[in-house]
Amino acid sequence: MPPPMIGNWSVEVKAVRPFTIHGDLYYELHVINPDNEQQLMALRVPQHAIEGAPIAGEKLTLTFLMGQVTGAKRE
Repeated sequence: MPPPMIGNWSVEVKAVRPFTIHGDLYYELHVINPDNEQQLMALRVPQHAIEGAPIAGEKLTLTFLMGQVTGAKRE
């Protein structure tokens, strides 16, 4: 199941891979889909949406708008 168009997900970060697109830093987070615990998925989080770099093992609340992560807060 894809990420929600609008809403929040509480996830545990399994892995983080930083990358850039046209000079902007993003984090690819590997998380378990909260709607299907058998599915590992990758979500892109822009640097401006989270305070500090995410790390594997931490829990985040992700905010979505139009299926894109617009905010990430540590739980």
